[in-house]
Amino acid sequence: MKFEYKVENLRLHGMTSMVLTKEHENKLNELGEEGWEMVGFTSSASGRNIAAVFKRARS
Repeated sequence: MKFEYKVENLRLHGMTSMVLTKEHENKLNELGEEGWEMVGFTSSASGRNIAAVFKRARS
């Protein structure tokens, strides 16, 4: 089986606590509906951004 990969950069919101918003949740759900599965993520040194890695089977 072959896979394709996608990286989504998510900018977190908040002053003291970095949080994901409903918009982030909607985007992640949209990707799930398209067949993308999150396989990993990492945050930037500042903690303000998350790079999420997704994969799905190639059609």
